[in-house]
Amino acid sequence: MAPSQGKSPLESIFQKADDCDRPACEETVSALSQALSRIGNNTKTAGKTTASGKGEVSSSSMSCPPTKDAIGKSSWTLMHSMAAWYPEKATKYEKNKMEQLMEAISIFYPCTYCAQDFRENLKENPTKAESRKDLCIWLCEQHNVVNEKLGKPIFKCEIDILDERWRKSNDSKC
Repeated sequence: MAPSQGKSPLESIFQKADDCDRPACEETVSALSQALSRIGNNTKTAGKTTASGKGEVSSSSMSCPPTKDAIGKSSWTLMHSMAAWYPEKATKYEKNKMEQLMEAISIFYPCTYCAQDFRENLKENPTKAESRKDLCIWLCEQHNVVNEKLGKPIFKCEIDILDERWRKSNDSKC
């Protein structure tokens, strides 16, 4: 199938995707188009090297590893966003994959104490992933368990409030 006139192949693909009401569709298409453009430009400059003569990124341009707070905030953002866009009624396959994801997080999370604590929480309150609503509320409750331990604010775990925050906000700044 030929791409629409004047659009990159990626833009055509994403335009036809049925989930482009999800966040960041336009930004994703733009970023991927720019990345493809850079890849095309890099083939023209292949063989050029850095001052070290190795054609690599210098260590001075690299960032520091993320802090535990940055990892925590990013992890919760990812998990809440995934829950917000989880199917209204999950298939057995989708439910199983979400349960496996939560189990994997409880094993591989980069904070050893946090991972162990999450494993214990999962034993007491296994992932609820029958539906989007179940998963959103369960995840909010898990987040509140952690917040309570850290002395942070507790949030209302009501689907309307969670949807406003993580799925489709009516706030003008969003």
